Amino acid sequence: MIVDIKGQNGGLVIIFGPGDIDQYINALKEKFESNPLLFKDFPVTFRGSSLKSLAPEELASLQRLCLDYGMTLAIPSSPKSTKVPTVSKNLIVRKTLRSGQKIIHEGSVIIVGDVHESAEVVAEKDVFVLGRLEGTVHAGCMGDLTSIVAAFRLHPRQVRIGDKISRPPSNSLPNDLPEMAYVEDDHICVKELLSPRTGSKRS
Repeated sequence: MIVDIKGQNGGLVIIFGPGDIDQYINALKEKFESNPLLFKDFPVTFRGSSLKSLAPEELASLQRLCLDYGMTLAIPSSPKSTKVPTVSKNLIVRKTLRSGQKIIHEGSVIIVGDVHESAEVVAEKDVFVLGRLEGTVHAGCMGDLTSIVAAFRLHPRQVRIGDKISRPPSNSLPNDLPEMAYVEDDHICVKELLSPRTGSKRS
């Protein structure tokens, strides 16, 4: 079976068998559309050795697909690692972080809202912003370079992953497409999350 979905500990576990990204997306869409309410609002976990062969943007596309069908990323998967933390290590914030507010968390952080310019998010693992990111974010703050930062609108004041730092050029134009920041070749890269196999890359 290419994709299998099981219930476990109050959430969903999606197990990926041998296949490619197109097969995974088609199989998930078929399952989700068969009964959308069955999956809505459940935290989801990815498992399977086949995930190791996926590119960062492909893994992020699977995560985005789950979000589109109303699920939450209870256990986010980093683009270069399939190591799964415990559910208790993840924090879901269902509000906008306004200027001056700061979140520090020992796991991953998922923000359902915006992060304003003077707000800050610090996480030991990944940071997902389901809105506009304009503040400062530090993912992998304990040195985990496999962590990622993803947002529907990635316009940060500063992004840090592990000990790597990236600031947008002063003359850069904002991109209104979902993007993901991750570490590659010892520096932070950003890719658009357009589709499973496309997306422009910038450093």
